[in-house]
Amino acid sequence: MRRYSMLLLLIIINILSYVDRHMLPAFASEITADLELSRQQFGLLTGFAFVTVYALSGPLMGVLADRFNPSKVIACGILLWSAMTFCTGLAKNFLHLLLPRMAIGVGEATLHPAAAGIIGRLFAPDQRATVFGMFFMGSQIGLGLAYWLAGSVGAELGWRNMFLLLGALGVLCSLLLLPFFNFTSSKLPESAVAHASSGATVGAMLRELGATFRGNANFRNAVLGMSLLHMLYAATQFMQLWLVADKGIAEADASSLYGGIFLLTAIPSSLLGGIAADWFCRRFATTRALFVLLVIVFSAPLLILFRLSSPESPFFLVGMGVSVFMLAFPYGAMFSLVLDNAPPSIQSTAVGFTMFIANVLVIGTGTFAIGFFADVFQAQGFASPLTSALLGADVITVLSLLFFLQLHLATRVKRASAALCTEVV
Repeated sequence: MRRYSMLLLLIIINILSYVDRHMLPAFASEITADLELSRQQFGLLTGFAFVTVYALSGPLMGVLADRFNPSKVIACGILLWSAMTFCTGLAKNFLHLLLPRMAIGVGEATLHPAAAGIIGRLFAPDQRATVFGMFFMGSQIGLGLAYWLAGSVGAELGWRNMFLLLGALGVLCSLLLLPFFNFTSSKLPESAVAHASSGATVGAMLRELGATFRGNANFRNAVLGMSLLHMLYAATQFMQLWLVADKGIAEADASSLYGGIFLLTAIPSSLLGGIAADWFCRRFATTRALFVLLVIVFSAPLLILFRLSSPESPFFLVGMGVSVFMLAFPYGAMFSLVLDNAPPSIQSTAVGFTMFIANVLVIGTGTFAIGFFADVFQAQGFASPLTSALLGADVITVLSLLFFLQLHLATRVKRASAALCTEVV
């Protein structure tokens, strides 16, 4: 029961982290108006200011989680990001948002690598997609909850009070990890103990990661495929602005609409997606990469229709749900693919590296590019500048299927070769 209690607590912490990080885009219109921010400044805050620091910190936090107690690493991260969330509520200008936002990135970078290491140690490989689906259900709940809170409770409290409240809740949440310090320490794998006892340096572990990325095509395709699909996440940062500016929906209605659709779609998608991925592999004796590939192929047309439809069209609400489903449903399977192809000794490090690629090269670059091109298109007189920019991001999202196709083909050949060798023996 302790491992399921640990999993439940990690889900709760994941919810809190995503509420914290998405409260800024959920209050996009109010904050940009109050502090007189440009779209490029807003894109910097939601993109590079947070994402670059978050991603650069990820591999280091993964190394710390591989070598030391991952629960303590997470607890320290919660305290840091919660204090900075509180400071965000006191911001008076762009700089006052920028500095705490960067520090929040450092704190939140502890969670996913350390949690992946804990989950990988507590649950068997054939359960990974299911368990990771449950864990990342917290991410989707937190994202949707941020928009819903901004459109409902936030309308009464105001954006500043929401950030102050979230900061206080985070400090309290960190205390819940105290009873699990000894439990997770006892679950350190032999490889982690060997690294610690041999005095393996951070540089040595990062060099092992680099050698794996260069020499293992399956690991490389799993990392790049998962990362590229996060372009959809970059587009989400502009959802409220897009609904207000290009679709003519009122600010509070835009946040509550997207938040509601997100919660209704993401929770069952994350939970059932992991279960479906593990069932799909067993039932058809195939790969999780094929499962992810099929999700992208069937979702892509509805995503494009969503961008082009009016709010009155039935494709609009369906497409909005699909824009959430497309990332949430295969998430557990994608995370499992990264861990399945990473060396056991650096699994948390591999997760931190994957989040680095996803956040810096995809989300960070993507949010800045979407904001930049939206401003360019608006200056050129485009009727729907954000829509045009977001359609370009959607095309990049769909290209992620190429990496999962290569991973599926390579894994299928490897399985066939292994089966042939077994038969000969």
